[in-house]
Amino acid sequence: MKAKTVFLTIILFFSLNIFSGLFYAQEEEAPPAEETVPEESAKEDPQAIQDQELMRAVSYYETMKKELEEKEKRLNEKEEKLNQLEQELELKLENLKKLDEKVKDAIANLNKEKDLHERRILEAEEQKYKDLSKVYENMKAKKAAQIVNNMDIEVAKKMFSYMRPQVAAEILANTNPEKAALISSALTKREELVKK
Repeated sequence: MKAKTVFLTIILFFSLNIFSGLFYAQEEEAPPAEETVPEESAKEDPQAIQDQELMRAVSYYETMKKELEEKEKRLNEKEEKLNQLEQELELKLENLKKLDEKVKDAIANLNKEKDLHERRILEAEEQKYKDLSKVYENMKAKKAAQIVNNMDIEVAKKMFSYMRPQVAAEILANTNPEKAALISSALTKREELVKK
């Protein structure tokens, strides 16, 4: 029995060596596994699938990077234009402020000239009534009173306001009593306004 077991073990040993030698010889003769693998099996290969997904991801991110760079470029151009517009607006605003100052100065000068002109008109008018009052002061009281009877009340009031009180009293004494009362009343109101 021992001899039979030893004999079978030796046969088995030689058989394995022969088969393994044949197996290794077939591997050397066979083309590489990558070349013989059909495309379908390559698609099923997890590494190949992972590589393809990685390539797609890289391609997608490169496309996104280009789009982002273009957007950034457009934004930079818009920002530059906005900066130019801002500078132009600031310059225009500064010019408008200068123009506004010039307009204010011109208005102030015009107001000064207007006030001066109005003052000169008032002074000229006052001078005219002063001169008129002197004319009437040099006339005889009766003759002056006859003219005052037909005179406008406002003109008479202004003229009498520049006369010496004694001369005005003589002329009013010879003036129509109603007219004299109106002139006296107007002169009194004027004095009240002056006091206020």
